[in-house]
Amino acid sequence: MTVTHNDNQYTAKKLNDNEWQLTSVSAPRDKLTLNRWQMHVAGLLQQVEGKS
Repeated sequence: MTVTHNDNQYTAKKLNDNEWQLTSVSAPRDKLTLNRWQMHVAGLLQQVEGKS
């Protein structure tokens, strides 16, 4: 599933119940791991859980 943050697109992959790994679409080596609270603060939790 693809999410957008600061005009960048990321592919979101759920690692476990509390963590997500975001991979940049334009640069696949650019990855970050966020927990559920960080996703909520960034406004991404709504995007990933709304589509799940």
